[in-house]
Amino acid sequence: MAAKSAVIRVEPDLAEAYNSAPPQEQARLKAVLRTELRLVRKPTAPRLSKKESELFLKINACLSEERQDRFDELTAKRKQNLLTKTERAELLQLAEESEQIWVERIRAITELAKLRRITPDELMDSLGIPNRRYE
Repeated sequence: MAAKSAVIRVEPDLAEAYNSAPPQEQARLKAVLRTELRLVRKPTAPRLSKKESELFLKINACLSEERQDRFDELTAKRKQNLLTKTERAELLQLAEESEQIWVERIRAITELAKLRRITPDELMDSLGIPNRRYE
């Protein structure tokens, strides 16, 4: 890593004390300053591995807004018994697409839970994903 430089302004009496100190003492003071500056670094946000990022993309996947709107529209028509044969086939195709997304989501949740060495339920709780049980 390339060295960077910075100017640190200090009170005149501290500058004088540092400048008048022997070289060994200056080296010790620099080491102390380095240690202290490392302690005040801003914490960095945890980074996800490439695999975790891929899994989160699958967990958050959904139908496009346009396709979801169409799915909702066709579902409403189905409830009113107003679907044509063509619309019924389209609704079934959209339902299958949605179900496939959910299958991939569950697989990704399971895989991410394994990576993190927790249960899928614990992962879902930590991510705020509702855990619906159908008994």
